[in-house]
Amino acid sequence: MFKIVRFPSKLNTFFCSLKSQFRYGHFDYFKILVLIIAMSWERRNIQALYRYLDSTSFPHRTRFNNFLHVGRWNPEEALAMKAYEMLKMLNPKKGETLSLIIDDSKKGKRGKKMEAVGWLHDHVSGKSLWGHQYIKAMISIRGYTIPFGIRLYVKKEDCHRLQVPFTKVTQLAAELIRAFQPPEGLNVIVLFDTYYLCPCVVNACRAKRFHFVSTLKANRNLFLHHRKVKAREWCSRLFKRTTKSTLRIRKEHGSAQYRYIDAGRRAVSKLGPLHLVVSRKNRERAMVLLVTDHPSLSARRIITSYDTRWNIEVFFKDTKQLLGLGHYQNRPYTAAVTHLHLVCFAYALLTHSAIERTCAQEKRLKKAHVSVRELQNDLRRVVWDDTAKYLQELPDEKHVFKELSRLLVAA
Repeated sequence: MFKIVRFPSKLNTFFCSLKSQFRYGHFDYFKILVLIIAMSWERRNIQALYRYLDSTSFPHRTRFNNFLHVGRWNPEEALAMKAYEMLKMLNPKKGETLSLIIDDSKKGKRGKKMEAVGWLHDHVSGKSLWGHQYIKAMISIRGYTIPFGIRLYVKKEDCHRLQVPFTKVTQLAAELIRAFQPPEGLNVIVLFDTYYLCPCVVNACRAKRFHFVSTLKANRNLFLHHRKVKAREWCSRLFKRTTKSTLRIRKEHGSAQYRYIDAGRRAVSKLGPLHLVVSRKNRERAMVLLVTDHPSLSARRIITSYDTRWNIEVFFKDTKQLLGLGHYQNRPYTAAVTHLHLVCFAYALLTHSAIERTCAQEKRLKKAHVSVRELQNDLRRVVWDDTAKYLQELPDEKHVFKELSRLLVAA
């Protein structure tokens, strides 16, 4: 791997529209940080990222660290603007359906003095961890996943010191839903899990005239003929005595089979009448209860729609393992927020290249079966091609070999 001596001009198509969002020349720091986050192999803290830059061509490392600390741009607004641009690239047709996926994730941190950290319950491991929690909103359409917004949760006891208003996790999710402004004529289905199936989030969907598909927790109350019953008990009896239908969903690496029952519209506590589907995936024993307020979705469409929610799980896996979503080490709250948005922009850059690649190869927009690793290799190839052009501009071979040895990044 060789150090970057200049920013590749080929990537300006992604960044040029964002220049107006920055002040005091911070746009240059933003571009190069997003690039090296998207293409590097190591940790994504500033010290590790700076190893990929030629110190004679770029400012000192402390200037990049200062970019994380000083908020001279609005990351939420910039990320949403880029999401709308990428959505426009796909040229969605009127009446087409897109999914807005809401979910949260947690990242353990070792720093005791880091702002906004605290003890959080991790429902995956069933244990408590010391770290950060962030809420993410993704746009999913035609197989492409586009980051729309990310919010860092701050506990109530830290809000006064950080001078930020206290907002619950569900309220942050509702804010992301209310902030989404889709192109006119598109149908929006919001996807989330049981934690977000509450009046706060549901009312935000209804206020925007979006429909939602969610899972229903087994201990929620259903009202049947003016009688209150637990969803688990009633659905279990229904699933045993009713003939079930089968649905097979093809995936990139195999398929999933669902056995399901359409339970019709049922009154759910605090939410009113919702369309309920009881399903079981493959050979799993646990039932999945799906609900929606969409007036015309069939049971099969409800299952396939909610299956799209898995895209955000893939996003968290890829960004944590390949893009360093939790690799920041700075103490300030502002630095953590900036880093999270830089990683989202790095993911958006890779998605942007996947859209351009599909358009160039097939002359029409289809689902891109391209992994993040492959897109990273394509980006590294773009940087190397630009470095090769730079080396061709040198006067002789002696200068080329000297420059190559200087730019080599030690393993």
